[in-house]
Amino acid sequence: MINFRSRNEHIRMADIITRKAHSQYPHISVSRNHYLINKSEANRFFWGNMDMRDSLKLASHRMNIEMDEKNSYKHIINCLQNKLGNCSEESKLAELIAKINGQKNIYVGKIFAGKGFEKHEVAFITNKKIEPNKKYSFKSKEALVIDPWLGVTEYAGNYFKLIKTKFGDLLGIRGNSKPKIKADFSGKLSTKKINELKNKYPELIVKNYKKIIL
Repeated sequence: MINFRSRNEHIRMADIITRKAHSQYPHISVSRNHYLINKSEANRFFWGNMDMRDSLKLASHRMNIEMDEKNSYKHIINCLQNKLGNCSEESKLAELIAKINGQKNIYVGKIFAGKGFEKHEVAFITNKKIEPNKKYSFKSKEALVIDPWLGVTEYAGNYFKLIKTKFGDLLGIRGNSKPKIKADFSGKLSTKKINELKNKYPELIVKNYKKIIL
């Protein structure tokens, strides 16, 4: 059995980001509720426990994230602090945590698993040159995937196998598909901006963080 301590140093370090992105700001994930209970019941449970004010807050956060890319991290954290968020918010938070701790080659992207499937978002570390809206099928250890929503930290080759076998039903991925990652926009942070974020969100600093070099 592989436990946390037996995994290599890169995965152990990345797994700290995975766990922190998922649990730093406790929140409800409606997409997870959709799987645990049927979709209509999930919507009734989710929206039925939110007053109109919170509903408008959620809509506002999502719009801000989409429309204000320059300050997207602020909107993502605000959304999670308001106890709302799915895989997109968690993966973007993971990207931010890694960046403010000195990891430059981290990106976010959606899992592409055939026509019509492009809905689950993850963060990933790679030395490849990454461009938005392009699809990447990484070999074995060419990338390290950070998936806070599933609670998985794994090299790309193993991750792609895992989401088809263990999480295929949850994600709706067919067994014969060949998953890729379609990169999203990933903003660059200046040293000044990183320091500002560290001062504003000191809880995102990872003590003794070591840059992951693939």
